[in-house]
Amino acid sequence: MEEFQKKIKHLTHTMIVWAENNKIKKAADHDYSIPSRNGVEWKDDFEYVTKLDSMMSDGVYINKDEMKTCNMLYRYYK
Repeated sequence: MEEFQKKIKHLTHTMIVWAENNKIKKAADHDYSIPSRNGVEWKDDFEYVTKLDSMMSDGVYINKDEMKTCNMLYRYYK
């Protein structure tokens, strides 16, 4: 496994832990919501990161813009 793929997996784990620590219980029922990041839903960020992880597993390299996005997501969710 390449070094950057390890970082993507670490970002995925970091995002899951962040969501668990920051979830908000909805009133009256037993459901939770996860806060958004500047109007972008956590679920959308998580899908983006898992898509990149899948691409890297298939041997596709990600470009610099995708790396920058991952770095920005890590800074937010750490």
